[in-house]
Amino acid sequence: MHEGLSRRTARRTTTRTVAARRERGIAIVAVLLIVALAAVLAASVMWRQQVATRDVENQRLAVETMWAERAAVEWARAVLRAQTITSNVTYNGQPWSAPATEVQLADFMPPAATAVNAELSRAKISGEVEDAQMKFNLMNLVSRIAPGKPWQTNSDGLLAYRRLLGELSVDPALAKQTADYILSSLRESNSAGDWPLQLVSTVDLARVPGYDAHTIETLTPFVTILPDFTTVNANTAAAPVLMAAIPTLSSSQARRLVERRNTAYFVSTGDIAEALVPGEGGAALPDGSIVGVNSGYFIVHCRIHSARINVRIDTLIARYGIGNYSWTAVIWAHRLVD
Repeated sequence: MHEGLSRRTARRTTTRTVAARRERGIAIVAVLLIVALAAVLAASVMWRQQVATRDVENQRLAVETMWAERAAVEWARAVLRAQTITSNVTYNGQPWSAPATEVQLADFMPPAATAVNAELSRAKISGEVEDAQMKFNLMNLVSRIAPGKPWQTNSDGLLAYRRLLGELSVDPALAKQTADYILSSLRESNSAGDWPLQLVSTVDLARVPGYDAHTIETLTPFVTILPDFTTVNANTAAAPVLMAAIPTLSSSQARRLVERRNTAYFVSTGDIAEALVPGEGGAALPDGSIVGVNSGYFIVHCRIHSARINVRIDTLIARYGIGNYSWTAVIWAHRLVD
């Protein structure tokens, strides 16, 4: 009897030991789970904090980059104002036409600012100013006799654009379709559902019937869209654009004009006419010519890049007035995506 009692006591003791070990095992697993959960929560908090910090840094960097780009535009505006004080002719070789090669922004920042804005100071800036009137302006396709009067097709501009399209092996019929689209976008009587968006850049030509990607790519080096009527600058325009701007101009004559301006820029439309007909005094350009020797619109191409920055911005600048009474204005700024 005593032996049986001992066996039962031993079994109960063993059972309690196993149960205790099981409970300890469960407790350890629970502790590990709690520790793991706490670690995950801590990591999540740290990650969110890092994301928030990086977001603030990115926002600050974007603002700093914007002001750096604005500084470049203001420099260009100052150069363009200075140019019109000394000359009423626009040509390549003037200070505005010199491209700015890559320069580190730290070169323009005081040491204290460099320490605070480390990423921006490591960035490089480059850019150039382009004469917007070196291209054919599609707004020349329409005109009106006075402000407030209805828009209508400009026959001289329409013929000029047809000449350009033909020279570039593009369907000349696009000239009329483009003029019709621009007229429709400018009319004040369009209904809300039938009011085409106005053209701002050559990319917008995709909205005009007849234009495809290849056609737009072909035309982009030679056409632009400016706020109002402009002449083509004979001192900066390519030969196909000159052929469009001057009726009856042949390709050989256009090349001759380009060669002549490379040695001596044109100072007047009479100078252009005399270059076409050497030796004839009092020569004049053909009727319907839309060519000149000065420009009032320029595009500033600016790029800022570093390990974390890659920004390209185009800014259209208008220049008004002459001499000491000239001023400039920013018409639009487009942020470009690589």
